[in-house]
Amino acid sequence: MSTPRIDINLSKIAHNAKVLSSVFRSKGIDIIAVTKGVCADPHIANILVKSGVKILADSRISNIKKMRIAGVKANFLLIRTPMISQTESIVLDTDMSLNSELSVIKKLSEFAILHGKIHKIILMVELGDLREGILPSQLENTIKKVLALKGIKLEGIGTNLACFSGVKPTTEKMDTLSAIAINIEKKFNIKLSIISGGNSANYNWFNTTKDVGRINNLRLGESIFLGYEPLTGKPIPKLYQDAFMLVAEVIELKNKGSVPNGEIGLDAFGNKPKFKDQGMINRAILAMGVQDVMVTGLTPKLDIEILGAGGDHIIINAKKEKLKVGSDVSFTLKYGALATAMNSSYIFKNIIRPISAAAYCAIVEEKDRLHKKKTAMMTVEEDNSPLISLQDSDFNLIFEKSMQKNYRYLVRKEVYKKIGRISKLLNDQGKKLIIRSVWRSFEHQQKLREERAKFIKKKNPEKTVEEINEIVSNFIAPRMQSTHATGGAVDALIYDLRGECVLDFGTNDGLHIDLNEKCYPKHPDISKKAKKNRKLLMKLFEDEDFVCDHKEYWHFDYGNIAWAVEKNKEYAHFGILETPDIQSTVFQHPDKTLFYL
Repeated sequence: MSTPRIDINLSKIAHNAKVLSSVFRSKGIDIIAVTKGVCADPHIANILVKSGVKILADSRISNIKKMRIAGVKANFLLIRTPMISQTESIVLDTDMSLNSELSVIKKLSEFAILHGKIHKIILMVELGDLREGILPSQLENTIKKVLALKGIKLEGIGTNLACFSGVKPTTEKMDTLSAIAINIEKKFNIKLSIISGGNSANYNWFNTTKDVGRINNLRLGESIFLGYEPLTGKPIPKLYQDAFMLVAEVIELKNKGSVPNGEIGLDAFGNKPKFKDQGMINRAILAMGVQDVMVTGLTPKLDIEILGAGGDHIIINAKKEKLKVGSDVSFTLKYGALATAMNSSYIFKNIIRPISAAAYCAIVEEKDRLHKKKTAMMTVEEDNSPLISLQDSDFNLIFEKSMQKNYRYLVRKEVYKKIGRISKLLNDQGKKLIIRSVWRSFEHQQKLREERAKFIKKKNPEKTVEEINEIVSNFIAPRMQSTHATGGAVDALIYDLRGECVLDFGTNDGLHIDLNEKCYPKHPDISKKAKKNRKLLMKLFEDEDFVCDHKEYWHFDYGNIAWAVEKNKEYAHFGILETPDIQSTVFQHPDKTLFYL
């Protein structure tokens, strides 16, 4: 896929918008979604409207026009004080605007009369941030003149804090705005529909106040798109922080010094850079720079360090990450980085649309079909690594009881080490890894198939043997095709020590898993909790270079043909081990027994 690009997950944006709408509505506050940070992308605008947002706000009339032309069905608010040269367009193309200059409002009135329209305005009040706004002492005089204008409707008042000077929207500031609104309504005998208290920075005030007063509206962009509170940068509970992901490609990777060699002057942007001596480092260059994005607003997903950037390059210390030329490096973004990336013509906008369960399953099944075709052609260069019993380890594991008598829970040596590291990570979280099944003999695999076939036959007596075999094979491979026979496959779940239960993965009741399409790892129709638990399980194994099965969220492969195909390897390391003779050759290792074949 094209790089640099920004991956835009519409489902996560919709989720954030719905959660925030519900949270603020609990105290009588409606939200307006601000689209300027995403360059009024119509896909995003439409998903906001579908999520229940009725008013979209932008600072540029061109963005509002773009959304209208794209057919976005919403009311539109211009949130930057209008340019007097654009007043006719504002009357024609917007429903409402924030205002602080009487001369501009008079011009809006003229064009509203000319075109037979009523233009709604919200008067902005200066409460200390020193950006736009009428001083409270001058507000009554302005309102008196506004109310005398034809074609203009005073919809409400508002304020803006935290954007320019960082002044916090405290209880005192919000109480002041409420008091101003009450005074205006009494003084002029009017009812203000909107008292807009500010933006995403109002979250902490809202969360701590018991009484929001007359504040009934907030204008949100940053919190919807990035899921955090701007004043502290802390994530907002239940929101996604990765609805947008910036991806850049490695174009050079070399071991170089960390300090330049030569006399240092000003760089390309007039700054004199400073460098920390870290010796020789794994230095990579990404094909993206300050012409594309505000680099200081990027947070890498990998354990790497951004060393600096030029117009077209970002220089990173790749540390111990296994990057190569052509690798993708992903970043989450702060608001400034989001705004610059979305406005950059050099960055491809990759829209990730919500997918239906049927469409997702069809994609998985096609992937699985192609995967099986490729595995049939994959070669194996057996490395003859031993099988080790996990039961002989000191890892803190739970073993699911097997139908096979005297089952030994055998895995290859490298897999054994990886399970140990995964187990330790879970221990630190108050959890235990459950080992359901690992190496299985042909006999064991056949027993599983037979038991499953009996179960299906009992539930569906009308089905033929062929139909039952097809259903069984959807989750349990034929005896000679199972990757469990390689010693590189692991079936696992997670036990929560605090809750004293197996985590909910969406299709399980404790250790019992109901085999159906919802077992497909990223099935959309499972609970948020189940998605989170699957993500945890999959990340633990994928960080250890395993691959997750296309149809089973609990099944992971390493070193075998399934792994080799998914990782685009030339060959697999682990072939099928039909009948390991665990008595024939034994090699002793401290506290472990390794069984060679």
